[in-house]
Amino acid sequence: MKKQIIKEFVTVKKVRYLPRDPPPEPPPPKRRVLVVGIVTLDMITVVDDHPKPGVVQRTEEGSWRRGGRASNVCTVLRRLGTECQFLGRLSSARAFESIVLSFQSMGIDISSCPFSLHQPAHRNINIVRDRGTRTTLEYSNRHHELTYQQFLGAVDYRKYSWIHFEARNAKETLKMIHAVRDYAERAGGPKIVTSVDVNNLKPLNLSLANKVDYVFVRKQLRTDHAFMNGHETVWAVREKMRNYRARWQTEQVKKSPYHEINKPKIKNDDDSDENSDDDCLEKGPNEAVILYNNYLEGASCLLPDDTYFKVGGHPEQKVVDNVGENDTFTAGVIYALQEAKMSLRDAMEYATRAVCLKISYDSFDGLRCMPKDLIGCYYA
Repeated sequence: MKKQIIKEFVTVKKVRYLPRDPPPEPPPPKRRVLVVGIVTLDMITVVDDHPKPGVVQRTEEGSWRRGGRASNVCTVLRRLGTECQFLGRLSSARAFESIVLSFQSMGIDISSCPFSLHQPAHRNINIVRDRGTRTTLEYSNRHHELTYQQFLGAVDYRKYSWIHFEARNAKETLKMIHAVRDYAERAGGPKIVTSVDVNNLKPLNLSLANKVDYVFVRKQLRTDHAFMNGHETVWAVREKMRNYRARWQTEQVKKSPYHEINKPKIKNDDDSDENSDDDCLEKGPNEAVILYNNYLEGASCLLPDDTYFKVGGHPEQKVVDNVGENDTFTAGVIYALQEAKMSLRDAMEYATRAVCLKISYDSFDGLRCMPKDLIGCYYA
C-alpha cells in the first residue's frame, strides 16, 4: 500500500506594522453648577424720596438689566469663574432678546431652557437713595415657572456637582429634588450637592428645606417674622423644619396592624406652652446646613449637629446698589465650597466679602476684582 505523503504548507502573512494600542478613555467632563429658577427683566429706578400718588416725578438714574434670584446667582458664579448652567423658562418674543443675549455674552449655558411665547417676568424696583430702601413690584405667573416634566427632559445628572433651586413653585420643585435624590441612590458615584433659597416659612418651603443639603435664608424672612438677629433666625428655621417633619411623620399611615394608644403630641404653631415637651427639637437624619447672610453683624450658620457659629461683620459702607445682595452671598458660598475647596467658615467669610464688594458698585461688575481665594481678600 502506497503511502501518500501529504505536505501541508502553512502560509504566514507578513505584518509590517503592529496594531496600535487603543486610545485611553477620555477623562470625564468637568461637572458644573446647575441653577434652577426664574429670570426677570428688572427696571430699576433710583429716586430721592417715595413718589406721591398722582404726581409725576422725574429721576436721572435708572437702568434695565437681567435679574431674578436664579439668574443673579448664575451671574455671580460666572464673575467668580465657575462654569454654570441656568435652567428656567425663557421668552421667544423678539422684544426681549436682550435677556438671551445677556446669558450668552457671559458664557452661561442656556441650551436646555424651554422657550415660550409669553412675555417674560419683569420687576419694577424703586430704590430710595436717602433711606437705603427699595420697593419691588414683580409680574410673574405659572407661565414663567419651570415644570417637573421640563426638568426631567432637560437635566443630565452626570454633568452636575451642585444643583441650586429657587423656591418658586414649591410643589414642582419638591418633585425635582426627589428626582435628584432618587438618581443619587440608584447610580451612586460622586455626590450631587443640593441647596435651596428660602424666603418664607410656608409648609411646602419647609418640606423643601428638609430634603436638601444647604438652606440659604434671605433677609426678607427675618424682617417678616421680626427676628432679632441671625442666631434667632437660623434657630427658628431649624425649629420650624423639625416641627414640620415630626408632624408629617405622625400623619403617615402606619403599617403595623396594632393601634398605638399613646401617640406623641406634636406642638402646633399656635401653642405657647413653654413647659410642655417640645417633640419638634428631636434631631432627624441628614439635616441641612442653614446659612443666613448679614454682612454688618456677620453671616450665621447652624450645622446639622446644632453647632452654631458666625463670621465677623464688616463696617458699614456706602451702598451704591444692593439689588442681588443675597444672591451674591449664595453664589459666593457655592463657589468657595465647590471650586476653591474652602472650609464652611472660610466660605462664609469669602461670600460676605463678596457682598461688601458688590454693594459698593453698580450691578455685578465690581466682582471682576474679587480675588479667587480668601488669602487674596486680606491683601486686596
